[in-house]
Amino acid sequence: MTSLRPLRTYSLLNNLANSLISPFVSFFVASNGIIGSLLAIVSSAGTTFPGIIQYILANLYVRAKKLVLIGTLTTGLLWISIGAFEIYGSAFVLIYVIITISLGTANFGWLLILDKISETARGRTLAYYNFYGNIGGLIATLITGFIVGNKLYLMRYFFVIGGLIYLVNAYVIYHSDVDAGTIKSNKLFTSNPEVRKFLLINFIFTFIWAMAWPLFPLAQVYKFHMNEFNIAVISVISGVSTIALQRFIGTLVDKHRKTVMFLGRFALATFPFAYAFSTSIFEIYLAEVVSGFIASASISYTAYLFDNSSYQEKRTNIALFNMLNGIAALAGSSFSAFILSLISPRLGLVMAVNLLLILIGIMRIFSSFLYLKVKESS
Repeated sequence: MTSLRPLRTYSLLNNLANSLISPFVSFFVASNGIIGSLLAIVSSAGTTFPGIIQYILANLYVRAKKLVLIGTLTTGLLWISIGAFEIYGSAFVLIYVIITISLGTANFGWLLILDKISETARGRTLAYYNFYGNIGGLIATLITGFIVGNKLYLMRYFFVIGGLIYLVNAYVIYHSDVDAGTIKSNKLFTSNPEVRKFLLINFIFTFIWAMAWPLFPLAQVYKFHMNEFNIAVISVISGVSTIALQRFIGTLVDKHRKTVMFLGRFALATFPFAYAFSTSIFEIYLAEVVSGFIASASISYTAYLFDNSSYQEKRTNIALFNMLNGIAALAGSSFSAFILSLISPRLGLVMAVNLLLILIGIMRIFSSFLYLKVKESS
């Protein structure tokens, strides 16, 4: 009989390690004076490079468990190296790109495992594992932010700690007896016209969505003068909101998927508007309450792909979704960084960031209505 306990442990530890590091990466890079294209790469890397590697993996005969093991182990070793050798600047960006590729490898295997164990109730099961994954991360993020504060050099120790947790997690998944099959599709693109339309809509929205990503850390550093504790509070508010709503939204995903997809994207306009119009950090904190619904709604997009894909095309469709998201994210993030470089010398950095965020918020609202064009599976 298959035991699901190691999967719960993996989900919790993975989120714990991620929460010690990920909420601070873009802020950490911006605080060290990196702006422009390198900041755009960092802010979009978590979407871009996992998506590309997952498309490649979808066309290989590799067991899901092996993907999770290799990706998690490599991630741990690289974070330990960054902390132990104090790697910063452009070298940090390069290694971080490799880390996101490793995380993408592990996440693709994890999605295939989740697909296997969630066949009868997509929304509830996916929300269940996300719920367990969020429990330990909140306290870890708050502790990291509280200890580091304005002392950015202390992050090296949390890079090492996070890396060690990833290594422990590799051991956990190694001893798990849950795995997914190796059936793959020989097609490079989906044959389902509704899935193709969904992928196009998602590409358009992700391009617009990602335009704000390199602007947020700049606003945090140069407009609101935040420190890592402020970043931690933002992440914790988001996490608490997510835990409070995730199971409820997971049930809604099974009943009203298209509505949840639309509202999840529509609500993303909250953040660029908040950063553009807020005059204090506390207004940013308030806006973060909305992120719980947005994070919970994210399972609806994965669930849609699972339920609208044949068994033979499932890997391809998941990989296409992530790869196209990745390309759109890098393009959108780089585009806004380029526009910022053109207008900031005339307007000033903060004014230029505010203007772009307002425009992006408006575009997010209009593009979210595209999800109402998606047809739900019968």
